[in-house]
Amino acid sequence: MKVIDFLVKKIGWGGIIAIILFILIYAYMSIKVHNRTSNSAYVNGISLGVQKGVKGSYYLHYSFNVDNNSYEGNVTTDFCKVCPKCAIVGDTVIVRYENGNPQNNDLVVKIPE
Repeated sequence: MKVIDFLVKKIGWGGIIAIILFILIYAYMSIKVHNRTSNSAYVNGISLGVQKGVKGSYYLHYSFNVDNNSYEGNVTTDFCKVCPKCAIVGDTVIVRYENGNPQNNDLVVKIPE
């Protein structure tokens, strides 16, 4: 109880809630990445090019098909530093997705061996 009282005095309840929320979001994202990398499947997709996001950030958008269903995804333009030709509309990209959950996806430069 002394630790909680100390934290409440130093950062307040709002700060404690913000820290807990940050930890939960980080854990959720880590679980998604772990599931995607440990149970991954790969498919070729099509680059839709770089588009501006809601808050002014730029993202590389792509689409791909799994089991006759079409999915779309995006990655930050940092990916273009390792795969510069991927930003061209219509180019083939390699999509990694969680087997059984294609909505959990990202791009890779090559399929791991």
